[in-house]
Amino acid sequence: MILKLIIYVFITVVFTGILAVFQQKINLSFEKIVLPQLAPAIGVIIMAVSFSSLRFSVHLDLNKLIVAKSLLALGIPLLLFAISFFVGKQFGLGVKLTNDLSNLIPLMFVGIVIGAIGEEIGWRSFLQLTLEKKNPALLASIVVGTLWGLWHVGHYKNGMFFMIGFLLFTISASVIVAWLLRDTQYNLIISVLFHISINLCFLILFKNSLTDSKLMIINGIVWLIPAIGIVLITGKDLVRM
Repeated sequence: MILKLIIYVFITVVFTGILAVFQQKINLSFEKIVLPQLAPAIGVIIMAVSFSSLRFSVHLDLNKLIVAKSLLALGIPLLLFAISFFVGKQFGLGVKLTNDLSNLIPLMFVGIVIGAIGEEIGWRSFLQLTLEKKNPALLASIVVGTLWGLWHVGHYKNGMFFMIGFLLFTISASVIVAWLLRDTQYNLIISVLFHISINLCFLILFKNSLTDSKLMIINGIVWLIPAIGIVLITGKDLVRM
């Protein structure tokens, strides 16, 4: 199983590079859609075709539990990013709301949705699910969150401290969404809405300060606190097999 997951990560990385080059070749604006975000889903398709034991179903069920958790998936990132934004302002980091949102959000929204679907099919519906078959959800979340963060190679240029903050964020976010996905059969609606909310918050609140290492450290800590709280409060839920 570990070898197969390593192969999946390798395929995803390779197609991320291929799609990035292709996007540049055809001059497709990154404000419309980010093609590399489709790489995790492409990796899943290749793995499912190659290994019958890795095939799975994408769940899109809609009931009261899913609706409630979907609202949390939209609201939690908004709350935590708002806190990071406020704290950043108190530290004088110069964070400010993105200008011209009325034109920018409609332009990018379709790309954000498609990108979230492409990533979440890979990260949560496949990788998280597969790891949880033989590992506790908490461990699976940490692994997925780490790979998810490291996969964003474009952020490496912002330096080590930026990446530390960014990894704190992706790992913490991975733990939080894993908690939301409990008892939902890894419902794709929840994880996609969570991802959409994250990307919209980055666009609205952090676009003008996206390379600020101090802000990313603050954001990582803000996300880490509720992630730790979830682990402590849920007790054995995230550590059971």
